[in-house]
Amino acid sequence: MIFKLTRTGLVLSLLFLSIAVKAQISHGGEPLFKYAAAKSNPVELSKFKAISKSIIESDRNFGVKLKHAQYAYSFNVDYNIEKDGVWEELIDGRRVWRFSVKSEGAYSLGVEFSEFRIPFGAQLFVYNDQSNKVLGSYTHENNKNSGKFSIEPLKGDELTIEYIEPSEVEFPAELAIETILHDYKNVFNLLKGSNVKASGECNVDINCPEGNGWQTEKRSVCHILYNGWIASGALVNNTRQDGTPYLLTAYHVIHEQEVADAAIFYFNYENSECGGNDGEKSQSISGSTLRATTSNLDFTLLELSVQPPLSYSPYYAGWDRSGRVPVNTTCIHHPSGDAKKISLDIDAPVTATYSDARYTFDENTSWQILNWEVGTTEGGSSGSPLFDENHRIIGDLTGGDASCGNSVNDYYAKFSESWANYSNINEQLKHWLDPMNFGVETLNGYDPSFKINASSKCVGNDFTVEAIVNEGAENMQWDFGEDATPTQAVGPGPHNVSYSSVGNKSIQLSYRSNGVDIDINRDVKVVDLTKLSFDYTIQKRKLTLINQSVDFDSFTWNLGDENTSDEFSPSHEYLNYGEYTVSLTGTNDCGSTSTSKQIEMNYDKLLSVYPNPSVDKFTVDLSKIIYSEISWSVYSSTGMKVRNGVTPNFSNTLEFNLKGLSAGMYILRMNVDGEILKRKLLLVK
Repeated sequence: MIFKLTRTGLVLSLLFLSIAVKAQISHGGEPLFKYAAAKSNPVELSKFKAISKSIIESDRNFGVKLKHAQYAYSFNVDYNIEKDGVWEELIDGRRVWRFSVKSEGAYSLGVEFSEFRIPFGAQLFVYNDQSNKVLGSYTHENNKNSGKFSIEPLKGDELTIEYIEPSEVEFPAELAIETILHDYKNVFNLLKGSNVKASGECNVDINCPEGNGWQTEKRSVCHILYNGWIASGALVNNTRQDGTPYLLTAYHVIHEQEVADAAIFYFNYENSECGGNDGEKSQSISGSTLRATTSNLDFTLLELSVQPPLSYSPYYAGWDRSGRVPVNTTCIHHPSGDAKKISLDIDAPVTATYSDARYTFDENTSWQILNWEVGTTEGGSSGSPLFDENHRIIGDLTGGDASCGNSVNDYYAKFSESWANYSNINEQLKHWLDPMNFGVETLNGYDPSFKINASSKCVGNDFTVEAIVNEGAENMQWDFGEDATPTQAVGPGPHNVSYSSVGNKSIQLSYRSNGVDIDINRDVKVVDLTKLSFDYTIQKRKLTLINQSVDFDSFTWNLGDENTSDEFSPSHEYLNYGEYTVSLTGTNDCGSTSTSKQIEMNYDKLLSVYPNPSVDKFTVDLSKIIYSEISWSVYSSTGMKVRNGVTPNFSNTLEFNLKGLSAGMYILRMNVDGEILKRKLLLVK
C-alpha cells in the first residue's frame, strides 16, 4: 500500500512574506541569453581525476567510520567579474556579464563565490544547455556580511553565469569565484528522477507509516551540502523560543567559519509518498555562522544566515540535556544524500567512546546504538539528530559500522556532554540554547506556526495563543494544562489563557491534516513578583552582592552611597566603614518590585555566636565575611588562655568546645585579617 502524506502548509501574512524572501536562495525571473544563438566560449578546467574516491577508500582502509560523504571534487579557481567573461551593453542602458565554465565528465557543477555583492535592481542567473532548470535570480538580498555565497549544483558539466546590471547602480558588482565543485557521484540522481534509490533498500521514507508520529519533528531536519560533501543537521530550540535559527550538526562535518559561510541547507527534501521518488530541493538557505564547536566533542552549533521563512514550515526541535538513558531512540536523516529517512531503535542506547583512525573524542561522551530495528545510517547521515521517546534531541550522529547488511553500532555525540563540559561559550551549547539562564534540563520544540504573544507571562494575567495552519486542518484541540483558565479550547484561536500558579506550563495543540495526526507542544514560563531576594558578603570595605532572584528579566541596584548598578550580582567598595541601605529592584512581565537590607560594613557587626549561653559547644557564623585567616583564643575571666586555634579562609563557621571548664563568663578574641574582635561567652551547667 502507498501512504501519502502532505506537509503542513502555513498561511503567510504580507509581513512574514517580506521577511521570508531574504531567506530564499533564488527570487525568480528569467535570464536574457539562455537561448541566444551566440554563446561565449567556456573556460575548461583540467581533466578531473577521481582522487577524492581514493581518499574515501583510504579512509575505509584505515578504519575511519564517519558518516559524512564526499560527492564532488573542489577545483580551487580565481575568476572574477573584472578580468574574466564577456560584457555586453544593451540598447536600454543595461549591461550584461556572462561567464561560462566546463569540467568535462561532471554530473553537475556547483559554484562558491568568495565575493558576492551586487547592487539593488541587479540580477544573477546560472544555467546551461544540459538542463531546463535556471537557478536564480539572485539579488542584493543574497548579499551577506561575509561576502561569501554558494550556488547549488546544476546538472551537467558546463554552466553559464549571467549577471544583469541596471543602467544606474549605487556601486559596481563585486563577484569572484573561488571554487568549482565537480560532481563525480551523480548527485542529481540523489535529488530527483532516478530509478535507483541513492540510499540502501532498508532505509524508510519519513512519509511511510513508521514516520506517522514524527511529522512535526521531521520539519527540523535538513540536508547539508558543504565543500563537496554531504551531511545532515537539525534546527534546535532555545529558551527564548524566538526562532533564532540555530542548527545542530557534527564537528567533523563543519568546524571552520570558512566552510560554514559556503554551506547550503535544504529543508523538506522528502518523498511525498512512502517509497516514492518525487523529493525536491526547492527550499534552501545559503551560509551560516559558526557559534560553538570543539574537537573534543563531535558537535557543532551553527546559526543560519537568515531565519527559515514560514513557507518552509520550520520546526525548532526540543532537547534533553539531562543525560538520562532513553527508553528508545529515533533518527531522521539524509543517508547518501537521499530524500529524508527515518531509523528506529526500540531498545535503549548505551554510553560509549567513539574512536577511529582520524578522531578520538572524549571518553564516554557518545550514545551507542547497538542495533537499528528499522532502517540504518549511511554517508550523508552525519550530524543528524537522535531523538528520545519524548521527541527531544539527545545527540548528533558521528559514525559507526551500521549499514543495510548489518545495521549495528552507530555512535552519537551526547547532547548532555556538549551542553557545558567546556567553559568557553564557543565550545558549549548552554550559552546559546539557554540565553534566559533558566537552567532547565528539558525543553520542548518551538513551532512558529503556533503563536504566543510573549515567551513568559504573569500569573493571573491573560495572554493569547493562536495557530496559523492551512485550511485543511481539522479537529483542532488545545490543552492548556494544570491551573489554566480555560483548561481547553477548540479551533485556531486566538484564545485568551491565564494561569493561577507559577512555573513552566506546557501547552499542547492537536489537529488532523490530510489524514495525519499532528501534535505540537510549547512551553510557557509563568512568573510573579515574589521571587526577588539577595544575600551578600563583605571583605573589609568591599561588598559582594549575591542575587538569588528567579524569573526576573532585569535588575537595578541602589548601593546606598549614591552608586547604582544593573549587573546581576555586582561588587562595590565603599570609601568608609558604616551602615548602608542596599536595595534591589527587579522587573518582569508582572511589573517591578523592590527589596532592601541594612548592611553594616564592619566585621564586628556581622559575627554572631550561637548558642550563647551554651553547655559546651559554641559556633561563630562567618558566612557573611571573606577573609584570609582567623586566629582565635578563648580566655577565662582571670585572663588565662583556655582554648585557641586557626580557621582557614574556606570555612563558614568557627566551632569550639569548652566542655570540662567551670561554668562562668569567658572571652573570645579573634584576629580577622588584622582586625581584633571580641565576644563574651557564657558557659552554663
